[in-house]
Parts: sequence; structure tokens; C-alpha cells
Amino acid sequence: MEPTRPGSACEECRRRKVRCDRGRPQCQVCFENGIECKINTTRLPRGPRKGQLRTLRTRIAALERCLADQHPEINHQMTGLFDPPVLDYDADEDLFREIQVPPDSVAEPLGDGSPSESKITASPSQKIRRNELVTDLMRADLDQLYFERVHSFAPILQRWRYYLWAKQPKKCDSQICLQYAMWTLAASMSAQFQAIHDALYQETRRMLDALDLWCSHIDRITTEQAQAWVLISVYEYMHVSYQQAWISTGRCCRLVLGMRLYELDDPSGGPVTMAHNHDSGQVDWAAMEEQRRTFWMAYSLDRFISFHSSLPFTLNEQLISTRLPSPEEEFQAGQPVVSCYLSEVLGRGIDGPSSAVTSSFGECIIVATICGRALSHRQKVAIEQANGDIFDGFWSRHQWLHDVLSHRIQVLSSSLYADPMLIFARIVAQTMVLFLHNILESIIWKTGDHLLKLIECERLSVLAVHEVLGLLKLQAQLGYFKVHPLTSIPLLMCTEFFSAHSYLDPSFDFMLQEVLECLQDLDRVKNSDMSPSPNTPAS
Repeated sequence: MEPTRPGSACEECRRRKVRCDRGRPQCQVCFENGIECKINTTRLPRGPRKGQLRTLRTRIAALERCLADQHPEINHQMTGLFDPPVLDYDADEDLFREIQVPPDSVAEPLGDGSPSESKITASPSQKIRRNELVTDLMRADLDQLYFERVHSFAPILQRWRYYLWAKQPKKCDSQICLQYAMWTLAASMSAQFQAIHDALYQETRRMLDALDLWCSHIDRITTEQAQAWVLISVYEYMHVSYQQAWISTGRCCRLVLGMRLYELDDPSGGPVTMAHNHDSGQVDWAAMEEQRRTFWMAYSLDRFISFHSSLPFTLNEQLISTRLPSPEEEFQAGQPVVSCYLSEVLGRGIDGPSSAVTSSFGECIIVATICGRALSHRQKVAIEQANGDIFDGFWSRHQWLHDVLSHRIQVLSSSLYADPMLIFARIVAQTMVLFLHNILESIIWKTGDHLLKLIECERLSVLAVHEVLGLLKLQAQLGYFKVHPLTSIPLLMCTEFFSAHSYLDPSFDFMLQEVLECLQDLDRVKNSDMSPSPNTPAS
């Protein structure tokens, strides 16, 4: 029998599934059938599609955990059955690289510090160790950038605690996720690292999604995991879309709910109270404060990003028994400080004792709460008007919001500080005056008393927008990368007010252009190509 010539088989022989003699220009089969002999040298790669192995691996791991939970006696047998060598094929290395588990993956701890239950699934950090995205020098730069530019509006980490565990050679998966989330946001706020922030984001999301699958029990959720989701939510608002940021914020809020951080200082039995009852000297106050700040950061994002599109909130204000964050200086120094509850601050009102600024972060939380209550107020107005009982509870709610907002604006105006978070809180507080004006305008049944209040509210709104323009000039002195990333939310409200109420002040057209220029500056920071992006809600 004549040996087969080298080369590719023709398409007709492949279709008939017969041996092709690879004759040129025509093989014997095509010659005998009188058809053109076609050869296709482009072949699809063999093996599973990209990502299919990861999906199968995840499903196998989930089934294994279910079986192990129901039948502990077969756990050892399952582990041996799906040992990595069984899956080590001789096929294309690139197709199966992602399922090759390093030898130390069995001892790799999960978020709660326990060893992994399954050897079939590499830990979320394993791929990172095989394919480093950043060098040691880049890590040092990104760490510094994070604390210089990101920490000012997301003060959830104590610097010395972070550097303490960051220097350890072995870190748990949630800590690695947090690091990559920090670097993602830091890179996005630096001209030097603009080229890698999207790759860092994709890798961080991959690790967080894998970590969520691993942490199937609530008691495995860690503070670092929630902190990573906080930072990723901010990044997504800046660079992806506010819809994706809203979804991720909801995910973060459910993590802090699962950790019960909303009752951290509950007098009837919260973690801090229990620590006081035992040995307060053994309490890690810095760790407690990080948890407290992580909760409040999730709460603030929940309020602000939901306010952006008038969507419901995830966290219920009525359930919170966690104190407001301590001042930044004491937090970084590790000094225990007992701060107020949110309800205590809001309960003071304009008739209460004059108070100084709680802290930049605390004021941002208070303003976020006012935003949340104002949005709920407007939603209730729509329902009340439909039912015809607009005056039953409207004026009491509206007057309370007006009073507490006026008091907060007075407190904020007395501050001599000019950090990004405090300026952002002042801008939001002023735009809430515009929001209350819009609520009054939305009422269909207008009485004489209502019209008088509307005229007064118009006067206050004109003063508020002039104040916003002054704050924007003060904010411009901080530089592009020091502006709070959610500043576009109140500025969009200002543009809507200018467009609908140009008759109130002849300078509104000029002021509108200034606000639009500020939004364009925010877009330059948000996008690596230094041009506005259609995905960002800034213009």
C-alpha cells in the first residue's frame, strides 16, 4: 500500500471520512468523482473553549462540597478521585494551564484562615502568582498612590496595619483581593499606571467572584473581602457604569449585613459591648474601627449611587446601631475614640446645641443619610398624591428635612478644613436644597401657604447654586486626582436645575457652563484616553 504523502487532507475526504492520498493538484478521490480538490489549511484549535474548563471546575467543586457536607465519610475519597494529576492532560498546555493546581494549593487558607476543603479548585490567588501583573516596585508605587489619592475619599484602612500584613509572604485570598482592588483604583487615578488599571480590574473581579463561591457560609466573610468590594464599586462608578456600580454596591452591602456590621456597637450585645464586658485590653480597636468604617463606606455608597437613579436602598437606616467613625488622626494612631451614633447627630436639629464637624467621613455619612431620607420623601409624595392625602405627613417630613439640612450646612460652613470628602459633603448638602425645591414644585395641589414656601425655597436655591460654584473653585485647587469620584452626582442635579430655572437668575447660563467644564474635568480623570466616555454619567 502506497504510504500517505505529507500535507493536509482535502475537504471532500474529510467530509466522507476516508483516507486522502494528498495528491496534488487533485487527490484520487476527487479525481474519480470529478470534483474540485479543496484544501483548508486554517483549522480551529482543538480542545474546550476558553473559560469552559473554569466553569466545569467550579461546578465540580460545588458538587464535591455538597456531597462532602451531606456525607463526610466520602470526603477523603472525593478528594483522591479529583486529584489534579488525573486532570493533567498531554494536550495543548495553554488549554489546560488553568486547572493545574500548584502543590501548595491544598494548604492555601481561605478567607477565614482554614485550609481549603477541595484540591480540585485552585485558590483565587493562584493564577495571580503564576502571572504577575505588577512588579515589586510598581506595588510600592501603587500602595503610596492609594494612601495619597484614594484613602481621602475611602478611609477604610489603617496604614500601619495594612503594611504589616502586606509584607507577609503568605496572605489569605481576601487580603490579595483587597490589594488588587487597592491597586486597581490607585492605578486609575494616576497618569503613570493608566495602561494597567483595566487589567487589574478584570483580575480583581475574577478573584472576587471566585472568592464569593468559596465563601458559601456567612461566617467565612472577611472584612478585607467587603473592603475590596467597596473599592471596586467606586472604580466601576468611575470607569464602567453606574448600573454596574449599583449592583456591586448591593453585593458589598450584603456582605456587611452578613457580618452584622450594622450592629457593631449595639449596647445589648454587639461585638464592642461584649469586648468591654470581658477584657478591653485584648480588643483590636484598629480592626474594629476598620469594620466600622467599611460598613459606613458601604452605607454611603448605597445612598449616593442609589440616589443617582432613584433606586431603592439595600441597607435599612432604622436597624443601625453602629457608631460613626472616629476622627482620622485617632484612627491612624490607633487611639480608641467613642463617637456618636447617627441617630444622636440627626436628633439634635437646629434647636440643639451647636456642634462642630464630627469628621470629614462622618459628615459625608450624615449628608448621605439626608439624601436617602429626601429621596424617600419624594417617593412618598408621589404615592400620597395618587391617594389624595398629600398633606397628612408631607409637611412634617419636609420641615424636618429643611431644618436638619439647614443645620448641617451651617455646621459644615464653620469648618476651616478643605479636604476632598468635606468639600464633597458641602456640595451635596447645597444641592439637597435644590432637591427639596423640586419636591415642592412636583405637588399638584398648591395652596397659598405652599406657594409662599415655594418662593422662599427658590430664593434659597439661588443662594445654594452660587455656593456650589464657590466650592467648585475651592475644589479645583486640590487638583484633578483629589476630587471625590462621586462629585458628578450633585453636579448633574445642578445642571438640571439651571436648565429648568434659567428665569430665576440671569447668570445661570454662565454658571451652567462652569459646571459642565467641571464635569469634563472629571471625565478626564475617569478615562485613560483623557476624553469623555459614554459609559460614565458625568455629562
